[in-house]
Amino acid sequence: MNAMALNSIEAAPRSGLGIYLKETQYELLRMVRNPGIAIPVLVLPLGLYALFALVIGGEWIAKDPNAGIFLFTAFSLMAVTMPAMFGIGVSLALERDMGLLRLKRAQPAPPAAWVVAKILAGLVLAVLAYAPIVVLAVSTGKLALEMDQVIALSAALLLGTIPFTALGLMIGSLASGNAAPGWANVVYLPGCYLSGMFFPLPKSMYWQAPIWPQFHVNQLAMHMADISKMQFEPVTMAIGTLIGYTVLFAAVTIWRLGKKG
Repeated sequence: MNAMALNSIEAAPRSGLGIYLKETQYELLRMVRNPGIAIPVLVLPLGLYALFALVIGGEWIAKDPNAGIFLFTAFSLMAVTMPAMFGIGVSLALERDMGLLRLKRAQPAPPAAWVVAKILAGLVLAVLAYAPIVVLAVSTGKLALEMDQVIALSAALLLGTIPFTALGLMIGSLASGNAAPGWANVVYLPGCYLSGMFFPLPKSMYWQAPIWPQFHVNQLAMHMADISKMQFEPVTMAIGTLIGYTVLFAAVTIWRLGKKG
């Protein structure tokens, strides 16, 4: 055994918490160093919000402050959910293709360490993508909310990453590494538009909006921030639906990962 191997053994965390933290650190570094994940997740939502809120919709927001809240919530929701779909989901699919999950099962580490690491890394990326949007919105006066409302809305959006994390894991467990990005787009993009997240829907399309998780995360945020003009369903319905989606997606993921091949 050479000196490098001995140093690796000595540097390895021995406590349960240390193992989880180290696994999370490696997972986060791997996501950030991948430009195919880091650039869209961290740059795209902020860039689009700046374009629509400052350039295209600046006069609209000046006339109607609710428009600023609408645009802020839309692109913030995009920022906190993209890491789960395109970071966690795609990375899981790639790891399955490379056989890394079988390798992790053979390692003397807690079986749930890699799952917790992916979830925590996705949450950190969500915060990194969301924070600049908050700073830009508040500093430019495009968000007509009190600070306690901003905090409540932020908490709701971050809670909303949970069902999307489960959805991302489900896609990663079902699709191959090459197909996962395509399937993530197929599942994610229609929900962004058909949920009324980016623009108000005509009345003829109201019936299908509750199908999409984005709608319920948005409604949870509106209730927690006490924005009554944009509340379209009871808060209990939003919470119950998000919990149901989370359980469903997680169950499919567990079932798929429990099968061989």
